[in-house]
Amino acid sequence: MWKHPGYWGVAGALTLLGGFMLLRFGYGAFGTCINAETAVVVEVHSGESFSAMAARLTREGTLRHPRILTLLAIVRGDTGRIKAGDYVFHGHVSPGQFLDYLVSGRGEFSVLTVPEGYSLKDIAERIDEQRLGRGVEFLRLAHDATFIASLNLPVQAAPASLEGLIFPETYHLYRGVPEAQLIHAMVRQFRRKAWPSLQQPAPGLHLSPYDLLILASIIEKETGVDAERPLVSAVFRNRLRQGIKLGSDPTVIYGVQDFDGNLTRAHLRTPTPFNTYTNAGLPPTPITNPGMASIRAALAPAPVDYLYFVSRGDGTHQFSTNYRAHEQAVDRYQRRPKRRA
Repeated sequence: MWKHPGYWGVAGALTLLGGFMLLRFGYGAFGTCINAETAVVVEVHSGESFSAMAARLTREGTLRHPRILTLLAIVRGDTGRIKAGDYVFHGHVSPGQFLDYLVSGRGEFSVLTVPEGYSLKDIAERIDEQRLGRGVEFLRLAHDATFIASLNLPVQAAPASLEGLIFPETYHLYRGVPEAQLIHAMVRQFRRKAWPSLQQPAPGLHLSPYDLLILASIIEKETGVDAERPLVSAVFRNRLRQGIKLGSDPTVIYGVQDFDGNLTRAHLRTPTPFNTYTNAGLPPTPITNPGMASIRAALAPAPVDYLYFVSRGDGTHQFSTNYRAHEQAVDRYQRRPKRRA
């Protein structure tokens, strides 16, 4: 059937008008693709397609009206431009805002990196330094029993603090996120990424998932060498099994108020809940927020009989199976260098 040449122009105009109305409708009645009373983390995986990301977030219950979002992304040409990362949202987020942030990788976001081995105090100091919030409020909430109970943590008994339960990674913070909602997001990442591993059965000693987290935190502070983590894990597991005190310097330091960087004999003799020279067993809570390498080491110690280790002064350690060999190592790597100095 013949159609007037103006037909195609009219049809095109109607199509554009329809698309415009649909997008406007998407910003109106369907103008919220995320509606979060508390902060949520949107994780964009490296190499993940836009459609796969939208489908996953919809299944997780994070994303609303994915078709509207996808249509807008196609019209804007954003489907291939989103950047991998972890984005923290709260409140009402429109499809346009959502895309802006994921495409820019920054947008109105601020970036907070929590390195492996950072304690709650370290994180609070970084929040203050980067002016991302109030470090004192972050610390208060992280030790507040009522707030901790509201998180419905998977541990059997509510812990005294959130030490160890903050997942170390880089967070893209939606501007204005309150400290409480930031903690919600960090703990949510811990539950998603770390807790499933901690629930796996571990050989040897019967340790609860929270005990394993405490052990992982000690491993994290004792060595930064990945290859040594299973060895350090074995040392502390062997000591626990034989009833030998752990004797870990980092646990003592954690229990010292206003530690000035100089660990003394008096510190080692002063009883605190975290002094593993005076107390048997594990300390009451983690002493830092460990990464997955230390968590895996806590779950899978090396099959060795080591009971001691001492720093070689270059970031690595000398491991020993008995006290005599340990004393020889201490003399070689600790005492003789001091005498020469």
